[in-house]
Amino acid sequence: MSTEAVRSIADSPAALGTHHSGPASAGALVPAARDIHPLWVPAFLGAGFLAWTLLPAWLDGNLHPDTLEGLYWGQHWLWGYHKHPPLAAWSAELVHAVFGSADWAYYALSQAFIAAAFAGIWLLTRDIAGRRAALVAVVLLALTHYTTYAAPRFNPNTVQFAFWAWTMALFWRAVTRDRAAWWILTGLTGGLGLLAKYSIGVLLATLLAYLLLSPPGRRHFARPGPYLALAVCLLVVAPHLLWLAQNDFTTLSYLAERSDDTLTGPAGHLIGPLTFLGDQAFAVAPMLLAAAIGLSPLGRQRIAALLHLARRRLGAPAGIYLAFVYLVPIAVLTLASAATGIRIRTMWGMSFVLAAPPLLALLLPALGLSAPRFRTAALALAPAFAIGFAVLMLVKPALTGRPNLMNLDGPALSAAAEALWRNSQPGTPETVIGTIPEAGTISLYGAARPQVFEDADPALSPWVDQDRLLRGGAVYASRRVPVPGRPIAGLCPRDVTAYAWPARTALGTPLASRTVWLAVLPGRTTPAVTCPGS
Repeated sequence: MSTEAVRSIADSPAALGTHHSGPASAGALVPAARDIHPLWVPAFLGAGFLAWTLLPAWLDGNLHPDTLEGLYWGQHWLWGYHKHPPLAAWSAELVHAVFGSADWAYYALSQAFIAAAFAGIWLLTRDIAGRRAALVAVVLLALTHYTTYAAPRFNPNTVQFAFWAWTMALFWRAVTRDRAAWWILTGLTGGLGLLAKYSIGVLLATLLAYLLLSPPGRRHFARPGPYLALAVCLLVVAPHLLWLAQNDFTTLSYLAERSDDTLTGPAGHLIGPLTFLGDQAFAVAPMLLAAAIGLSPLGRQRIAALLHLARRRLGAPAGIYLAFVYLVPIAVLTLASAATGIRIRTMWGMSFVLAAPPLLALLLPALGLSAPRFRTAALALAPAFAIGFAVLMLVKPALTGRPNLMNLDGPALSAAAEALWRNSQPGTPETVIGTIPEAGTISLYGAARPQVFEDADPALSPWVDQDRLLRGGAVYASRRVPVPGRPIAGLCPRDVTAYAWPARTALGTPLASRTVWLAVLPGRTTPAVTCPGS
């Protein structure tokens, strides 16, 4: 490929990232990308959807506590819960209405949101670099632990993942096409993202900064587009904001409490940001490996020409946009961690990875991507995540004898709690009081799906009617043993039992049980002040 040919590609609409880039733009101009057949990519993604729905359903005995928590929140259709906005809990509840306690349905729900993120990234990359590059981008996105290994943990991060991707894609369309519909849709996805998790606010602030810092972006403030987006976003989140005001901004208090989880000593200001940056590097490492394997062997002259093209693409509006939305959120959280010593948890950066595949896909055709080599790399790397998950669920517990939470037998705990209740009480319990994994498990698999009164704290479970609880009683389930003589939510525990919660691997290997304290809390006419000692 001559230098002149490279320059002609660099000057094409696809390379410059204008909204005129068509379906055949970047992929057709770079011969090495032409072999990326559009049919194998949906097959690859479909296989991933099935694998990450069925594999954890086979390997697990119980859902992850994050999913259990969202399920007992979702029983009560509130506009917010003490930790998070409502969208993840609502989504889980809708699935429960159709599929009940079938574990696979919640893994499929997680994959559905991830598939929605794939679609958003495909649209963004197609608009910027053409259809062939868009196929590359979604394959790259499938090669990260967030879309595979961590996906069985359905929680607000998973829901936000999809809306983060679509907000980036629709914002680019709004900026490049400046039509009211795209601005409105950007506001809609941004608002829904805020109803999933507040941390999408980092992206929204980044997009605002992009408008303010770029001369073409500043021109939009003289037009109605950004204000339409803001109005729609506020309209979507308005009921949640009202709920916040009525509930003493409880979610913000939770965020403040979580922020107190800092690394001790001055080293925290260094270790925290370095750990977070290491997490971000780990997230993109498989993508970079697949890209490196996929690059064709090149001569020195062609390497120089293609690097020139890559620099041109990175410096074009599309390249600047993708680099901005990828690097700025990472920089913001890194600096915040360095300044405060707050430890940024790995999953908080889940959505940050979304801008990396379009950015790589913009550059890879310019660097001489060989489609057959890239396809081979992707097909070889994808099973590694499944192997890692199988090791977590099968090999590690079998070697140590200690289960993780998903190795525990959820239906067995629920059956034991209901059997303890039936020994002395009529019917089935309406309420289970306890901690997230234990109470959430009993609620999900229980015959009558009792409500959860988390830690007997009304601030955590505002849906509990105290008078009805007092009359109907409850089951207690926690790793904390009831204190003799001390009532729980005005009820006296009896039949206190140390239950050995069984655990095993999917291959039948028995694992060490987990002690859970079960008790019956019979109904009363008046709240108990003290209880008979045991």
